[in-house]
Amino acid sequence: MLAHCEGRMKLTDDDVQMAVRDFFTPARLLEFIDLPDPLARIRWGEKQFDESGHRHSVRRLEGEPDAGCVTRWSVTPGGFRYEVDAPGGMRSGFVYWHDVYQVVNFHLTPVRYGTLRAAVEAVAAHDAAYLPGPVPFSTPEAWAAYFHRPWARRASELALKAAAALDAICPAVKAQPSLF
Repeated sequence: MLAHCEGRMKLTDDDVQMAVRDFFTPARLLEFIDLPDPLARIRWGEKQFDESGHRHSVRRLEGEPDAGCVTRWSVTPGGFRYEVDAPGGMRSGFVYWHDVYQVVNFHLTPVRYGTLRAAVEAVAAHDAAYLPGPVPFSTPEAWAAYFHRPWARRASELALKAAAALDAICPAVKAQPSLF
């Protein structure tokens, strides 16, 4: 049963898990895990909101709880406020970086950490090898055929591996069907 707070309902445990999961990209999750202490996590979190204009929002996908509703993160001291525009009314609450750390650590193992690190580093190395134009290829078509398409195919493979590593550490509330 949901309790009311400030005219709004409190976040559910599923909301908190989704707030954590949807906040992270694989690279951002690795950065967060590698932070040495709670103060570093707070500073890191504030920086993430400074870079995004102090707010972030996502629409929940089909198959997720409250599919189609908009969720919002906004910076607060020591964490963020998470809001869910659910059909039954607005749910809202504060999530502190310590809480985020606990959610992440619940599924974190050395093997999952190593897989995430390897995947994020592979994506970064592959991205660094990108050539933005046809030089040194003779034509744009040759560039596309011999470089861009193979590069993009490999980039997709690496992104899937990184996403799978993130999913292992921050799983979906409701398991989604496998892509393959």
